[in-house]
Amino acid sequence: MAASPLLRLQRQRPGSFAMLIAAACLLMLLAAALALSLRAAGNAVAQAAHAHVLVQVVEADASRRERIADAVLARLDRLPRTVSTRRVPEQEAFALVDPYVGSMKMSDLPLPAMIEVRGADRSAIDVALQRLPHVQVTAAGAELGPLSRLIESLRAIAFGVALTSAAATGLIAMLSARAALAREGATIDILHTLGATDRQLSRLVTGKIARDAGVGAAVGLIVAIFVIATVGARVAELGAGVDASLGMGGWTILALLALALVGLAALAAQGALLMTWRRAP
Repeated sequence: MAASPLLRLQRQRPGSFAMLIAAACLLMLLAAALALSLRAAGNAVAQAAHAHVLVQVVEADASRRERIADAVLARLDRLPRTVSTRRVPEQEAFALVDPYVGSMKMSDLPLPAMIEVRGADRSAIDVALQRLPHVQVTAAGAELGPLSRLIESLRAIAFGVALTSAAATGLIAMLSARAALAREGATIDILHTLGATDRQLSRLVTGKIARDAGVGAAVGLIVAIFVIATVGARVAELGAGVDASLGMGGWTILALLALALVGLAALAAQGALLMTWRRAP
């Protein structure tokens, strides 16, 4: 009869504790998914910033501009480790400035010849083209530096939110365990008198907490999958090479994080109980 309150505790349905764990798990998984997506975006930006060079031939005379551009292409083709070179068509170049030139025709605007180079070393390009007149070499991805730093800052914030959610889960589990101890203190004292050890009683209480945490983590995981999939589909509709998918590896990481959250809740609850009993006179 003495153990009946604890048995009732074991049979209670998941309540507010499980919902708190679900909210913490959802927040942690969304933050982790954001960090994983930003990692791929950051790698893409960094690759573009380091491997994309733009060569411009700034010459008003069209025939001379074309001769210099042909010489540039010939020298770039001989460079080692060059992935690709592409002459930007005049129509594409004019489309970049068309909103700012009003009714001016393309033939009236002496745009520079632009050549995109991928993969080659910037210093090697400078050396190869230094004797050609009216040639400017710029890192096309240089303006992406602030964007890359912004992505890294957002990743750090996402990791911070995920860690905070995990810490909150441990704190919630500890408080829940101490509340159960206070509520069932008389029964636990009787069981101690009958010979039950602290570890046996802590497993009895933390078993309920672990099950509630499992229910909450499952709810949080399901909602997170729905939210992430919905946002990913919306991002994919944007096109332009934007990819927010996590892949199989990313989904596996999220599932493991939800499982780890359950283990963290159980360990925190058990640790709180054992620490309380050890401090008791």
